[in-house]
Formats: sequence, structure tokens, C-alpha cells
Amino acid sequence: MERAKVVLVTHVGEGFGRAVALGYGQAGYDVVCADRDVDLAARTAAEVEELGGQAIPLQTDPTSALDLTAAFGKVLEIFGSLSGVVHVVARDSVTPFERLAESELAELLDEAVKSSVLVLRSMQRTAPDGWVVLVAPPPRPGRPHLAAVGGALARLAAAFPPPSLTDPDDDEDAPADAVPSRGLRVNVVVPSRPAADPRHDLALVHAVRLLGGQAGVGVHGTEIAVRLPPPPTVVEALLPEVRAALDDRVRQRDDEDEDDDVPEDVEPTVDADALDDEQLDDGSVVAARGALHRWMRAAQEERAAAEERVLREGRAAHERRSGPADPDGADR
Repeated sequence: MERAKVVLVTHVGEGFGRAVALGYGQAGYDVVCADRDVDLAARTAAEVEELGGQAIPLQTDPTSALDLTAAFGKVLEIFGSLSGVVHVVARDSVTPFERLAESELAELLDEAVKSSVLVLRSMQRTAPDGWVVLVAPPPRPGRPHLAAVGGALARLAAAFPPPSLTDPDDDEDAPADAVPSRGLRVNVVVPSRPAADPRHDLALVHAVRLLGGQAGVGVHGTEIAVRLPPPPTVVEALLPEVRAALDDRVRQRDDEDEDDDVPEDVEPTVDADALDDEQLDDGSVVAARGALHRWMRAAQEERAAAEERVLREGRAAHERRSGPADPDGADR
């Protein structure tokens, strides 16, 4: 285990950042939860403390050098040291390459490459013997612009000189099983898919902790592809609502057939996962299907609204830079 158990994680509000922060919190680390949305950072910090770690939320824009300087200074002020940083590149792109707007490309490069350079520079100044793990966006077929980002992050990590290993006998404060090193360790992990939830993203958390821990000393400038299990299905994601639809009807039927010897204060419960087709009446199936259809319709509407908002913001940004766009939406 590292001498200083303090780690800064970016984009902790959701996705891989949240999963990594919770993983370090469960291991007893002090976690600095950095995110543009301070409310999301505070929520994740509260979850970290529930798991046994100490955490502070920081409102931080990783594309801003001033924000990063303030954040790293705050870490030293509160904890006195910093072990490492996990920088999660949260910007992804589902836009096909031929439809990629200049404004979206600029935002992608800012969020991925510029932010990584600034994070590494801040870490080099603050803890030159620490470590940084960059979590790259997952590859997507037909999206070469994402491949360009991944390649840039990999070359960036490899460009740092390899840390030199030192003799533990020269460091009286080093633990007996530690292998001290001098120099910044930088590695990249590439998940096989977008983030799902902490349970399904656990393999990525393990990879990050391996690279940042003592087992990762000597591993530098490496890009590791992390194969993740399939994300939860729609039915799994909807399980609480489906269970509620099923349990309401099952409890009603059980109440009618309840044995008089059962105490009144004991409420019959049924595990929806254990029900087979014979135990489900038509009303239960219809209620479950109705809940599933409502959720899917709401999810589709939300996604369509989000895509429309992104396109609208992209067009507005492009018009501010180069004037009104052509009627067919092509860049000038």
C-alpha cells in the first residue's frame, strides 16, 4: 500500500469516475472527488465516506489550468500529500465521422487531450514521484476521431521518462514491502464499453488500483485494454419497478389466502426473481410489461431530447465561430 493514501479522481459525478472513487473509498483511501458539478461531487463524496473512506468534493473544470491549480493546492492544504490522480476522460462521441462538426471535435480534444495535459502538468508540479492513470473513452467502430484521442493519450503517457527505482534501504520511511520510485508514473486504461454501474465496471476499478498501487511500480507508459462484462439489460435496469408491479399483486393475493395463524404484524413478501410463469397471473404480467414499456418510451424521449440539445449547442457554437451554417447543416 502507498505511503500516502490520497487519490484525486475527476468526473466523479457518474460513470467510471464514480465507480473508481467508490472503489478507493471502500479500500480506505482519502478521495478527492472532483467534478464540474459540485452537487454530484458532494453526492459521490458522501458515498465514499459511507464505505469507510474520507472524501472532500471539489468543483473543478479539468480543462482550466486555474481550476486545477486551485484543486491541487486545496488537496495539499487539507491532506498534506497526494499519491496519485485518476483522470477520467468523460467526453465521448456517438457522432459518425462523416457528420462530425468542427465544434464537437474541438470540444472532444479539449475534454480529452487538453485536460490530460493540464492534469499531468499539475501532478508533475505537486507530486513528481506520484502516479496518474488516464481512463480513455471506449473505442467505437466507425469513430476514428475517438481512435485519434486514444492514440494521443497513449503517446502522451509513453512520452514521460520511466521512473527510476530506488533502494528501499535509502528511504527510512518506506514500508518494508515497498519499492520506492522517483519520477511520475503515467498509464492509460481503455474500457471496452461505456460506463454502466459500479458493479459491472469493477474490472476497470481493479485495473486502475493495480496501476496506482505498489504492484504497479515499474509499469509505465502502458496502455491496458480492460474487457468489461456486458452492461445490465433493460429488464435488469428496470427491476425495482417491475418487482413493485409484481409484488403489489402477489401481496394482494397472498393476503386473501393468508393462514389465520400468521401474526398480523408479519407482511408476506415475494421475491420477484424467484417467481415462475405459473405463479404469475395475467394482471401481473400486464403490469410488468406496462412498466417496461413506459420506461423504454421515457428513455427514448430523453435520449432524443439530449441528442437534439447537443446538435443545437453544436450549431450555435459553430455559428459563433464562423457565422451561420449552411441550410443543409454542412460546415463552411
